[in-house]
Amino acid sequence: MESIGEILREARHHKRASLEDVSRATRIKMEILEQLEADEFDRLAAPAYTKGFLKLYSEYLGLDSQAMVEAYLRSQGGLRRQGLHVETEKTVRARKRPELKLPLRSVGLFVAGLTVAVFVVVLTKSHFSHRPPPPVEPIVSANARSVPKADFDAYYQSKPTPAPELVEPATKK
Repeated sequence: MESIGEILREARHHKRASLEDVSRATRIKMEILEQLEADEFDRLAAPAYTKGFLKLYSEYLGLDSQAMVEAYLRSQGGLRRQGLHVETEKTVRARKRPELKLPLRSVGLFVAGLTVAVFVVVLTKSHFSHRPPPPVEPIVSANARSVPKADFDAYYQSKPTPAPELVEPATKK
């Protein structure tokens, strides 16, 4: 079975058209036409553009454009949509998943440090939770009813103010 690029190239030779002629007539860049004929679909733009280029090129050559687009989709494994982004299955499979690569030494040091930190927290908590409260010393004075005299004068001393006089309401006569 011939590839899409071979079918396009043979049809163009049968029509006796150069790539320049096709480029002028379809307004598709020469580089894109060359990539279509070389089956280098992964080097082209998004699949939607590739389908459009194939359709235009096939119609110019007198081929069944719908059959060419379907052959393209079959060769690429179909389309996959992720949100607004559309990719071919071949592109998705070719792309490697990013792997998390951590050096074993760094992981070991991190785990050891985390273990030591947890151990210190547990020991500290254990030490302070089993510690008896400090003893309270009673205040002993000679006269339990008297307050000890301070050896300084108080900064603020209130002055006694006389109580306001009561004024009797005036009575009407």
